[in-house]
Amino acid sequence: MSGLVIRNAELLDCTGADPRPGTDVAVNGSLISGIGSGVGGSSDREIDATGLTLMPGLTDAHVHMGLVSSAGDIGDLPWIDYVFTVRRVIENTLLEGFTTVRDAGGLDPHWARLVARGDINGPRILPSGSVLSQTGGHGDLRHAHHHAHPQGSIPGLSATPEVVDGPDQVRQAAREQLRKGATQVKVFGSGGVLSPTDPFDSLQFSYEELRAAVEAAADWHTYVLAHCHTADATRRALSAGIRSIEHASILDEDAARRIVESDAYAVVTLAVKYDLLADPERAGLTPSQVSKLQAVESEVGESIRLMGETGVRIGSGSDIVGPAQDRRGREFANKARFMSPEEVIASASTVNAELFYMSDQIGTVEEGKQADLILVEGRPLEEVEVLADPDRIVAVIKGGRIYKDTQGREVNR
Repeated sequence: MSGLVIRNAELLDCTGADPRPGTDVAVNGSLISGIGSGVGGSSDREIDATGLTLMPGLTDAHVHMGLVSSAGDIGDLPWIDYVFTVRRVIENTLLEGFTTVRDAGGLDPHWARLVARGDINGPRILPSGSVLSQTGGHGDLRHAHHHAHPQGSIPGLSATPEVVDGPDQVRQAAREQLRKGATQVKVFGSGGVLSPTDPFDSLQFSYEELRAAVEAAADWHTYVLAHCHTADATRRALSAGIRSIEHASILDEDAARRIVESDAYAVVTLAVKYDLLADPERAGLTPSQVSKLQAVESEVGESIRLMGETGVRIGSGSDIVGPAQDRRGREFANKARFMSPEEVIASASTVNAELFYMSDQIGTVEEGKQADLILVEGRPLEEVEVLADPDRIVAVIKGGRIYKDTQGREVNR
């Protein structure tokens, strides 16, 4: 007797097949070893999944687990508080059902190593390290009257933006992030909401600068993701070879079509927008920041519609910042305003897995893939909002190891 078997689940395997009731899934080590009725034989450990949906572990392509101060005081946190808060965010993200995440800046890659070697319980982390910004760009956190940059990165802990100009500086900074352990490189290609000086619709980094980042990443057999809210920024990023367009908030049909023609992806991030607009004063937002957010909120639905019509592969990211970063799954409820439940779930499973170059490992429940699995109280295809409630994610398994079992479903034999 060996391994783990999950018995009598309603299987939502995310391959496009209909849910399969009464299904057993066997796990051997870190991998799925069998799917069907009665697989696994007599096992040492079993989970009774009667009445629950079994599906792949969730993924998030745009997290900022190292940005744990509020929007109004980024970086203003004692370092001991920072360490404990980041650890809690990482651990809670896994317990909410997210088994793989791509950090889009702010988290030193060493945190990913801590998780990988088992020192911290958390999702598999794909770190970007420090985001590259031009002078005066979205990552230049100086106010207009400041000359010196805020405190920089703390090696092994935090990864603040790198302000660089010109292709040579961009190339060197990209290589430096890869040296530190980044699995991909991120750049700021347009203005943003929280940055103090840049116009929201500004274009950031020239074609030559963006191309330098892409070439440095390609030399390491990886890719670049670019913060791009607008259509013009998206077009420039795609022309330079950017693979992942982050936010894609205000697009036109031409920009959407170019994403498809470039074999690229768009990662839509809604949770942070609605969170900040719900209570901008508590978030510490300035009137200018609120105005930027309102502009995004008014246009993003149309952008999602255009991307759906043109066939853009839409990945899922939450973009949540701050000390709580809980209920990350509310991103799915927000996406459900504009996308079908099937599309929402695909964005956080198969599409993200393809974007990460990990579709042979994660994203579906299939034999030979990583045993990254969650048990959900409810049917996500009928009510995708259940994924927004951590209490309804009753079990979490990553790499064959059980990290959460709130209903005591596991039976040791």
